Amino acid sequence: MTNAHVGLCRILKLCAVLVHLHAAVFSLPDQPETLYVVDKGNACNVTGLWRSDLGSLLQLHAVGSSLKGVYVTTVETSLGAAGSHGQAGLTGFVSEGAQPTITFSVLWEKGSCTSWVGQCFTLPNGERVLKTHWMLRSVAKIPLENWMSTR
Repeated sequence: MTNAHVGLCRILKLCAVLVHLHAAVFSLPDQPETLYVVDKGNACNVTGLWRSDLGSLLQLHAVGSSLKGVYVTTVETSLGAAGSHGQAGLTGFVSEGAQPTITFSVLWEKGSCTSWVGQCFTLPNGERVLKTHWMLRSVAKIPLENWMSTR
């Protein structure tokens, strides 16, 4: 399969996921940090489908303080770096309260891992947003590559 075919397959898979999105899912203008937006509500409940400003999808399900879900990325350091499907299961935690803090991690097919930390906010207009920062750890082949393997 050529790189063009792989790219097309990824686009088609992402489109198939996007077709199932609830009509209330939307993106805000670009921000310096990762931003996810979902439908309106009073409390900042993190359960649901979120979309990043770069188009990645995050499906979260909170039970108590535990988080489970799936992350579908549209961002890779190189084609296929996130694995053949560009998605991974995730696990994490969410605090209690009206605007809880959140952390979750994914382990990608090729061995790298990404973790996010942030907080869910309810804006004055009722929109809920997740503001997060992330760290990506790539697999280092030798100890000398340790520092440059973390972004």
